[in-house]
Amino acid sequence: MIIKMQYNKSITATVYVINDGKVLLHEHKKYHTWFPLGGHIEADEFPHEAAIREVKEESGFDVTFIETELAPPIELARVKRIPAPFCLLHEGIGHEENFFDFIYIAETEENEPHPEGNESKKFKWFSYEELLEYEIKPHVKNTALAVLDYYKKLTLGKGE
Repeated sequence: MIIKMQYNKSITATVYVINDGKVLLHEHKKYHTWFPLGGHIEADEFPHEAAIREVKEESGFDVTFIETELAPPIELARVKRIPAPFCLLHEGIGHEENFFDFIYIAETEENEPHPEGNESKKFKWFSYEELLEYEIKPHVKNTALAVLDYYKKLTLGKGE
């Protein structure tokens, strides 16, 4: 017997983009506060594909995912492994709109966002210290800080 669930939450993909030890946030047009890049996953997309598309639409950047998969390589035959998110979040608890959000980390060599069409035009590269100083939603601030901590440990391990 197959059990099918009714799922009443939006499924989204979010990317904390890093360049030169800073993380990119934009001022969300609807909420008027700082958020990472991301948005809804389309019906024909995997979460990591939506993440890359959203970054391209919202910033114009080409990005490379930062490896966050801790599981060892597994022989999968005809099954393909997809990029693992940094974490998964249930957002909007207690609000009418809820989100199941795949959080990714990526890096880019680009500095100046050039968003498509009607996307947000206000961006800022935040250092760790600036994240602590600015008024940013706690889940965004704390995730961004965790992302920068993770990235710093990862790059120190590579001798960068």
